[in-house]
Amino acid sequence: MNSLRHIFMALSMGIVIGVIFGSLKSVLRKKAPSPKQVEFMRGVINKFAVVLKYVTMTLLVIGLLWCIYFLLLGIIVPTQADYADNMSELIVSVLTVISIIFAFVEFIRQKDQKLK
Repeated sequence: MNSLRHIFMALSMGIVIGVIFGSLKSVLRKKAPSPKQVEFMRGVINKFAVVLKYVTMTLLVIGLLWCIYFLLLGIIVPTQADYADNMSELIVSVLTVISIIFAFVEFIRQKDQKLK
């Protein structure tokens, strides 16, 4: 477990360092992207948003199904109620993160469409 903790600490530090250097690069580089690059990225974001929409909806339906299962498990087998509660909370937490990512991508996509 200790090595897993070190791996996640290293990944976190790598992300922070990458964001710092990336922001420095974007501040120091004054070159604006070409219209061709902007159109390409809009297309990529739109395609990604369509795929993400279906993945999100599928995961939400599967999460609802499993939350119902764990609700019934807690009702039918009261000794498993704590386990069922913890698993339901875990499912809801993961689905919340996925939904936030989907909302962020849709926000960016809508913002780009208004700029056209």
